[in-house]
Amino acid sequence: MFDSQLEPVEVPDEFLVGTGDVWPHFVRAWLIAQRAQNTVKTYATAELQWRGFCGARSLHPLEARRGDVDDWRQQIAASGGFHGRPASANTIRLKLAAVSSLYAYLVGEDILASSPAAHIKRPRGGDFSATAALDSVQAARFLAAAEGVGALAYVAMRILLGRGLRATELVSLDVADVREHFGHVTLTVTHKGGRRQELPLSPGTGHLVSEYVGGRTGGPLLVNAQGGRLSYWDLYNLTVRVSRRARVGLDVTPHVLRASHATIYLDQAGAQIDRLQDGLGHASLNNTKAYDRGAGTLSRLASVATAVEDAFLAG
Repeated sequence: MFDSQLEPVEVPDEFLVGTGDVWPHFVRAWLIAQRAQNTVKTYATAELQWRGFCGARSLHPLEARRGDVDDWRQQIAASGGFHGRPASANTIRLKLAAVSSLYAYLVGEDILASSPAAHIKRPRGGDFSATAALDSVQAARFLAAAEGVGALAYVAMRILLGRGLRATELVSLDVADVREHFGHVTLTVTHKGGRRQELPLSPGTGHLVSEYVGGRTGGPLLVNAQGGRLSYWDLYNLTVRVSRRARVGLDVTPHVLRASHATIYLDQAGAQIDRLQDGLGHASLNNTKAYDRGAGTLSRLASVATAVEDAFLAG
């Protein structure tokens, strides 16, 4: 049902269910953001079962509460195994991990304020993010493709990749949120929870943003062809278009660009994770550590093993 080919989505009304159910589109975006195909298959199966459970209760998944997830867990335990048998502990962990991941994704994208699965007893995960990410070579190729699409695409992708903003943070920016401060072009971003933060752009991206704004003095920063505010799904589809043109070996979404910003930075010598945490707007350092998985991380961990071995092999 969910293939690996990234497709644009068309949503009648950005987040409203009344005129057309956006849930499948949210699910698709979440699945595309997963790192491994096996994970996609496992998560897709679990989500369909969760959706079926909600449907049997006449409950929309966006309206689910913790008690609903608890009830589903009991149902899985009783009959969620092979041929309706009681599920193993591993099966329960996998299914709950899938639904927890889905709702965490929606919270991270500012689609939901909180996750109904946030406090469900589920398997402890390692400090690792399953979201795919571009390396520096792929990122350069992706940006070259974005430049070929046009000014809007290039500016948007430069900000997403270079500053690591959430898609919702970027599309909510106004021209008034752009200013020159202490020699930097900055964006005043509204993070989750309403916290506002002034974030400087790199000189190159700052220059591009200033050129893109031009003589405008108000209104949204990113505008569509009609001059209105670029929506979440407009940005998502624009990223899909660039991804198809770039052919970097994976399907790229705004969330993938945010993960790429983090992993590319952490792979540089002298990277400071607390600075990254601040720029990403993470409340917890653990969320930022999940992106620390590049070659630099392996080198740092290898140096520990080498130092220990050198100590006992020296003699």
